[in-house]
Amino acid sequence: MVWLLTKHHLTAAIKDRLFIGLFVLAAVGISLSIFLGSSAITETDQFSLVFAAGGLRIGALLTLVLFTVFYIRRSFDSHTVEYLLSKPISRLQFLLSYTIALSLLAFVISVFISASLIALPGNTPISSIAFWSISIFAELVVMVNVALFFSLMLSSAVSASMMSIAFYVLSRLIGGILAIVNSGSSPSHVVLEKLMLLLSVFIPRLDLMGQTSWLVYGVESSNVSGLFILTQGIIFCGLVFAASFWDLQRKQF
Repeated sequence: MVWLLTKHHLTAAIKDRLFIGLFVLAAVGISLSIFLGSSAITETDQFSLVFAAGGLRIGALLTLVLFTVFYIRRSFDSHTVEYLLSKPISRLQFLLSYTIALSLLAFVISVFISASLIALPGNTPISSIAFWSISIFAELVVMVNVALFFSLMLSSAVSASMMSIAFYVLSRLIGGILAIVNSGSSPSHVVLEKLMLLLSVFIPRLDLMGQTSWLVYGVESSNVSGLFILTQGIIFCGLVFAASFWDLQRKQF
């Protein structure tokens, strides 16, 4: 039953023209990155690669988050959720089908991004693109789980989208926040610093994922452990999934 629901969710993504929109977005982004890179005096290929990687990352993230939020809220509004839960399926299986389908979409999109970067001019090592894409896949899985949680908890698709994007921005800024805290600021900000340190325990370090320096300078020069990124993503996704299941359990249909 889980796989049938997973197939249903993936079919909905195809019907919503998700991949066509992403293909058009990628084509525009690649074209712009090549054009902007050509304006550089030196290292034009590296400039194009950095612009393309950053644009595709944000484009893929917004595509998945917005699709997740609006698809789930549309399912609630059309009473599809109530209909599915009336069938012989548990709420855990119901939530698992969403998680698996969205993770598969994140995998397909990350592979598509990798192929787009490989197609760019230049001699970027395949291993660097592969490592970068794995971290992007982990980031996308984290964000679709966050979007799933907010779309289940909030009744407004706009509010859920804004909360998901705000979470992403905070996750990208958490490294800079910790650097400011560790620099030793004014004593009057001790309470705020403690609050930020406490918050950093629960916020994944998305600023460590998808670094364009891996594409330009190679993975060997990076001081970031891939195992740490993977472990953090798995633990956080487990926590968000548990929170989503708890919220779904207490809903009355």
